[in-house]
Amino acid sequence: MTVRKVRRSQVISPFGPGAIIDLVGESFVVEDAGRWRGPRVAIDFPRLASYLGVDALAAPSPSPRWPIPYYRFPQWLFCSSCRRMSRWSYTKEVANSAPSCEHCPGRKQLIPMRFVAVCANGHLSDVDWVRWAHSAIRRDRNQNQCQRPDLKFLNKANVGGGLNSLVVRCATCGGERSFDGLTTRIGLTQIGSKCSGRQPWQDQRDAVICSEQVVAMQRGASSVYFPTVESAIDIPPDSAWSTVSSPLTTLRKSSEFKFLLSEPNHELAKEMIGIAARKYGLSPTEVEAALARESTDPRAPVEGGPENIRPDEWAALINPQENHDPQDYFISRRADRPLGDTEGATTGWGALVSDVVLVDRLREVRVLTHFERHTMQEKVPSNLSDEGDFLPAIEVFGEGFFLRLDEEALITWERSGPVVDRCRKLVERHRAKGAKWLSEPTPRYVLLHTFAHLLLRNTAFEAGYSTSALRERLYVTKNGAGPAMAGVLIYTAAGDSEGTLGGLVRMGEFPRLGRLLDMSITAARWCSFDPVCADHPGQGPDGLSLAACHACSLAPETSCEATNRLLDRRLLVDPEFGFFKDLAATIGGVPGNAL
Repeated sequence: MTVRKVRRSQVISPFGPGAIIDLVGESFVVEDAGRWRGPRVAIDFPRLASYLGVDALAAPSPSPRWPIPYYRFPQWLFCSSCRRMSRWSYTKEVANSAPSCEHCPGRKQLIPMRFVAVCANGHLSDVDWVRWAHSAIRRDRNQNQCQRPDLKFLNKANVGGGLNSLVVRCATCGGERSFDGLTTRIGLTQIGSKCSGRQPWQDQRDAVICSEQVVAMQRGASSVYFPTVESAIDIPPDSAWSTVSSPLTTLRKSSEFKFLLSEPNHELAKEMIGIAARKYGLSPTEVEAALARESTDPRAPVEGGPENIRPDEWAALINPQENHDPQDYFISRRADRPLGDTEGATTGWGALVSDVVLVDRLREVRVLTHFERHTMQEKVPSNLSDEGDFLPAIEVFGEGFFLRLDEEALITWERSGPVVDRCRKLVERHRAKGAKWLSEPTPRYVLLHTFAHLLLRNTAFEAGYSTSALRERLYVTKNGAGPAMAGVLIYTAAGDSEGTLGGLVRMGEFPRLGRLLDMSITAARWCSFDPVCADHPGQGPDGLSLAACHACSLAPETSCEATNRLLDRRLLVDPEFGFFKDLAATIGGVPGNAL
């Protein structure tokens, strides 16, 4: 029996709707959230839902009776023994069994073809292998006349290991063509392939007219799937337990309340009001009043959009409240001693890090809004259903610590000529590549992002967490709009409502924080690949990082907001223009050839 499982948190990322997932030799694409079966789990976060312009956020049912729908893709499979290709159909599916070859003894498991067809509008389909096999130019016959194609996927000997060595051959007519030219921009267009106008799990009735060219890509290529995940931290007053647990709040989330809103004149409405009143500890009059308010004057949507999420959180982080209820979703407190007054911290930290806030408990909600493919020309909603106005989401609970850099020191630094010149390289590449999904590489952003990575890596050594269990959250002023922000939240979160065990919060306490900061600056000064890393003109995808590599600055991509781009440790410690250059000069214990 084949058991196929993913963690519930992975239904948002990396295996959200539209993604291709490989499981034990099989390949599937995740169907959109509108096809989830069974009762969904409501994620209560009105502020985030309003920012995203939807009525609700929801997670899939945790019951094994209602599994998340996955569609086998690509449907073209081949046998590793006899090399026959076959187009699979959902009608052939057998529960908990992988497809097997009907022609070989022992019924070997079939393997999915590695190439798929993608268009700029986000549509995905199989490569037309029948057409490809019969598209090579031959003098002896017209290969398009083959009426009963019988395809085989073969490896050609003595031609190397490139695409030219892979061949699709028709056993019926003998027509064949290698994969050479398959992945070019016009490879599929030349053989007459057109976009299907739909996703693999959609019916022909769902197809739209699409004139974009289709391009063949390996199914595991990063450009096949670009998810957009919005996340927000629950903050006061909505995060207060008194608000979350109030009878009226519980009532508004109930199925009875939603039914009464949709069917106010139902013959059993009066009885249901009485049932709801008893169930939630209210009087019938209070239930009727809540219904009247919701139906005549529903809660006004919150003004703004996703761009307001970070400023809201920034305000909550720099103004920690007192007298928290232990069950509040957001519990924070300012660190009890400043950095400059504690033994173990290097003199000078207090002038550059103006505030430290410990977050003992937080609730984060992550929402997959849409995904894109190929050149990211069109956004494909994660919920393609016309009926349900919700987006797929999950909630996690955790802890962390927050550092705020001194604004005056930062303004003076980011306006200096050497710093502006250093970041100009990244700005030009950012614009040339059209990387709109990445933040603009301002000096402030690159500094905070690199600082966050160094904190992540060194926190993992000290706190016992794996690096992939930690995450960064950057608070940076964008385009001069909104409040002046310059802060980093390092946090961890898990799906358990109890959260985590407090080890990360302790890293923000003194004197541990002083040692952590010293370690991070020490790590920034020296890399085992120096001087190559330090002097490199552009590293990483599209050259969007400078002095940053796996040995010194990179973190797991699940931990990073910018997929390991826009990093430069020289902005922190360079003797000429580094923000922490004076501190770096006073910290000892590093090799003599450091920056």
